[in-house]
Amino acid sequence: MAEFQIFSDGACDIGFEKAEELGIILVPFYVSMDHETYYKEILELSLDEYFRYMTEEKGYPKTSLPSIQDYIDAFRPSLEAGKDVICLTMTKTLTSSIESARTAKQMLEEEYPDARIHVINSWLGTGAQSLMLQEMARMQKDGKTLEEVVAYTEKAKIDGRIHFMVGDLSYLEIGGRIGKLAVLSGSILKIKPIIILKGGEIGVGGVVRSRKKGFSRIVEVTKNHFAETGENPAHYIATIGTTTIWEDIPDFEAMLKEAVPDMDYLPPFQIGATIATHTGPGTTGICFVKKYEHYGL
Repeated sequence: MAEFQIFSDGACDIGFEKAEELGIILVPFYVSMDHETYYKEILELSLDEYFRYMTEEKGYPKTSLPSIQDYIDAFRPSLEAGKDVICLTMTKTLTSSIESARTAKQMLEEEYPDARIHVINSWLGTGAQSLMLQEMARMQKDGKTLEEVVAYTEKAKIDGRIHFMVGDLSYLEIGGRIGKLAVLSGSILKIKPIIILKGGEIGVGGVVRSRKKGFSRIVEVTKNHFAETGENPAHYIATIGTTTIWEDIPDFEAMLKEAVPDMDYLPPFQIGATIATHTGPGTTGICFVKKYEHYGL
């Protein structure tokens, strides 16, 4: 049985330290402040500097996806070592990162015809993508095969969810990502929509005009999800993410744990530049995915 290496694009927001701990290799996105010079997120431009630019200078950064060559350079050492490859990317509806990875796969398959290279659209992103990766790494540690890990991703991406509140809709407007949200209100930039990401598609879970009400609505949407689907919250892992408003996280977390107490809550994380460029400072939400053993794997 061949060994395999787990990869992900940087949109997962797992962080390089945690990724290294789990044996996952990240292929970062690029970030630009001046829209001309691009730097690898975290490796060449810290999130502290990135968010300072957004909050203090009221700037609108840009991101760029990993290149085909970035993926080739990332995959090649593992393939040369005789390992197979599985790469999880952010949902295709929000970025073309997967296309770079797929092209790299096709090119490398000509060079390494016996290798198995799987490139998978997570249908998710940020913390939910990170949770999937952590489950994949746990499966690998538990001795599961590459095929079993691939099977898990195809199931988990259906059941995974992100429920979040956008911090500032002007970032979505400037980035051209406002899409379906534009029908919500004539004064759209003054509201805070609750967004649901599922199945790779963005939906609206409500509209509020204050952060406090936004937290309450996210909790309500999350609780209703389990009531409506009949899914057991105890079968899921969850994590709360925010871009900049850490002071509100303890209360938000307490609300979620009271409403849905049986989920396995991991520590909160910081949403990275790939997502925050489009959602702005103040974006906060919950991500959850199903644990692998509850698929019978």
